[in-house]
Amino acid sequence: MAGGVDADTALRVRRQRWVYAALGLAAVVPPALELYEDVSGLFGLWWALGSVVVFSIVFGARQVREGAEAGRVVAVRDEGLAAGEYTLTDYKVFLPFDRPKSSPERAESPLLLRFTNRGVQHWDGDTLRWSHPWAGLRLAFEDEVLLVHHEERLVARFWAFIPSGTPDEILLAADRLQRARPRR
Repeated sequence: MAGGVDADTALRVRRQRWVYAALGLAAVVPPALELYEDVSGLFGLWWALGSVVVFSIVFGARQVREGAEAGRVVAVRDEGLAAGEYTLTDYKVFLPFDRPKSSPERAESPLLLRFTNRGVQHWDGDTLRWSHPWAGLRLAFEDEVLLVHHEERLVARFWAFIPSGTPDEILLAADRLQRARPRR
């Protein structure tokens, strides 16, 4: 990992990466077993085992690599939380001009808007772009575009994917968190 990361953080990121890699490999097992059953009846045991090995190497390597990368990104994001800070919810967001036209739940976006008990964070993959505390933060919707203002300055414009619910869900959550934040 890059400089400035202690050994405990690097170990947690590595562990998270291995867990997600194992989950990626587990995703390959059911189709491999089905392939084994189909091929063993037609061509025999050795051809079936060979086809399963080839299938597992070709498709499993991709799944393991993607799982490991996803685990690393999740671990880095979790390490970005301050002491006592925890994640309330994450929203997959898109830039307004990159909004997916169909099936946004399947669309890939490295952008993430994370609501924590202390504020809002904007992540681009494993890079924290900005973080603002709830104090002075105002969220509003203009048509379907989420506008994030901090101290009367526009910080960002996103199209947020809300799997079940409405944009009001985000606004109500933000309002509740602003009222509940600790006073100094």
